[in-house]
Amino acid sequence: MKNLFFTLLLALSVFLSACKKDKIEVDQEKVFTQKDLPQITTPDYASIWQLVLKPGGAAEIRPGGNAVYKGKHDIKGSLLKVKTDDATFEFDILNDTEIKEKKYGVILKLN
Repeated sequence: MKNLFFTLLLALSVFLSACKKDKIEVDQEKVFTQKDLPQITTPDYASIWQLVLKPGGAAEIRPGGNAVYKGKHDIKGSLLKVKTDDATFEFDILNDTEIKEKKYGVILKLN
Protein backbone atom coordinates (compact mmCIF):
# COMPACT_ATOMS: atom_id res chain seq x y z
CA MET A 1 0.00 0.00 0.00
CA LYS A 2 2.85 2.37 0.86
CA ASN A 3 4.59 1.60 -2.42
CA LEU A 4 1.45 2.37 -4.40
CA PHE A 5 1.02 5.69 -2.57
CA PHE A 6 4.64 6.73 -3.22
CA THR A 7 4.41 5.62 -6.85
CA LEU A 8 1.28 7.73 -7.38
CA LEU A 9 2.86 10.67 -5.57
CA LEU A 10 5.98 10.43 -7.74
CA ALA A 11 3.91 10.19 -10.91
CA LEU A 12 1.87 13.24 -9.89
CA SER A 13 5.04 15.21 -9.10
CA VAL A 14 6.54 14.40 -12.49
CA PHE A 15 3.30 15.35 -14.24
CA LEU A 16 2.97 18.68 -12.43
CA SER A 17 6.59 19.64 -12.97
CA ALA A 18 6.21 18.91 -16.68
CA CYS A 19 3.22 21.26 -16.85
CA LYS A 20 5.17 24.25 -15.55
CA LYS A 21 7.19 24.81 -18.71
CA ASP A 22 8.03 28.39 -19.61
CA LYS A 23 5.72 29.78 -22.27
CA ILE A 24 8.57 31.59 -24.04
CA GLU A 25 11.97 30.12 -24.78
CA VAL A 26 14.71 32.67 -25.46
CA ASP A 27 17.14 30.69 -27.61
CA GLN A 28 17.81 33.72 -29.83
CA GLU A 29 17.19 37.46 -29.56
CA LYS A 30 13.47 38.25 -29.51
CA VAL A 31 12.04 41.74 -30.02
CA PHE A 32 8.54 42.58 -28.77
CA THR A 33 6.94 45.87 -29.85
CA GLN A 34 3.74 47.56 -28.73
CA LYS A 35 0.80 46.11 -30.63
CA ASP A 36 -1.63 49.04 -30.59
CA LEU A 37 0.27 52.23 -31.30
CA PRO A 38 -0.70 55.34 -29.34
CA GLN A 39 -2.87 57.93 -31.08
CA ILE A 40 -0.46 60.84 -30.58
CA THR A 41 3.20 60.53 -31.46
CA THR A 42 5.69 63.08 -32.67
CA PRO A 43 9.13 62.52 -34.20
CA ASP A 44 10.71 63.88 -31.00
CA TYR A 45 8.77 61.63 -28.64
CA ALA A 46 7.62 58.22 -29.77
CA SER A 47 5.86 56.65 -26.80
CA ILE A 48 6.06 53.08 -28.07
CA TRP A 49 7.01 50.20 -25.77
CA GLN A 50 9.69 47.78 -26.89
CA LEU A 51 11.30 44.81 -25.15
CA VAL A 52 14.33 42.87 -26.35
CA LEU A 53 15.00 39.49 -24.73
CA LYS A 54 18.41 37.92 -25.26
CA PRO A 55 19.74 34.45 -24.50
CA GLY A 56 21.42 34.20 -21.10
CA GLY A 57 18.89 36.46 -19.39
CA ALA A 58 19.88 39.88 -20.78
CA ALA A 59 17.12 42.34 -21.65
CA GLU A 60 16.60 45.86 -22.95
CA ILE A 61 13.31 47.68 -22.34
CA ARG A 62 11.95 50.95 -23.66
CA PRO A 63 8.78 51.67 -21.66
CA GLY A 64 7.63 54.49 -23.94
CA GLY A 65 9.76 57.49 -24.79
CA ASN A 66 13.32 57.31 -26.06
CA ALA A 67 15.21 55.90 -23.05
CA VAL A 68 16.30 52.27 -23.22
CA TYR A 69 17.07 50.48 -19.94
CA LYS A 70 19.31 47.43 -19.77
CA GLY A 71 18.54 44.68 -17.31
CA LYS A 72 17.85 41.00 -16.83
CA HIS A 73 14.79 38.90 -17.64
CA ASP A 74 13.41 35.90 -15.81
CA ILE A 75 10.63 33.64 -17.09
CA LYS A 76 8.66 31.35 -14.81
CA GLY A 77 5.72 29.67 -16.51
CA SER A 78 3.47 32.44 -17.82
CA LEU A 79 5.18 35.28 -15.91
CA LEU A 80 8.00 37.34 -17.39
CA LYS A 81 9.92 39.76 -15.14
CA VAL A 82 12.37 42.34 -16.40
CA LYS A 83 14.56 43.98 -13.76
CA THR A 84 16.62 47.09 -14.42
CA ASP A 85 18.57 49.28 -11.99
CA ASP A 86 15.56 51.62 -11.79
CA ALA A 87 12.47 49.42 -11.99
CA THR A 88 10.93 45.98 -12.34
CA PHE A 89 8.40 45.26 -15.07
CA GLU A 90 6.09 42.25 -15.00
CA PHE A 91 4.41 40.77 -18.05
CA ASP A 92 1.78 38.06 -18.46
CA ILE A 93 2.76 35.77 -21.32
CA LEU A 94 -0.42 35.45 -23.37
CA ASN A 95 1.13 33.07 -25.92
CA ASP A 96 4.49 32.58 -27.61
CA THR A 97 4.11 35.82 -29.63
CA GLU A 98 2.28 38.23 -27.28
CA ILE A 99 2.90 39.56 -23.78
CA LYS A 100 0.90 42.01 -21.65
CA GLU A 101 2.51 44.44 -19.19
CA LYS A 102 0.69 44.03 -15.87
CA LYS A 103 0.63 47.61 -14.54
CA TYR A 104 -0.33 49.54 -17.69
CA GLY A 105 -1.95 46.78 -19.77
CA VAL A 106 0.22 47.42 -22.83
CA ILE A 107 0.31 44.45 -25.21
CA LEU A 108 3.56 43.75 -27.02
CA LYS A 109 3.87 41.47 -30.02
CA LEU A 110 6.89 39.51 -31.25
CA ASN A 111 8.33 41.08 -34.42
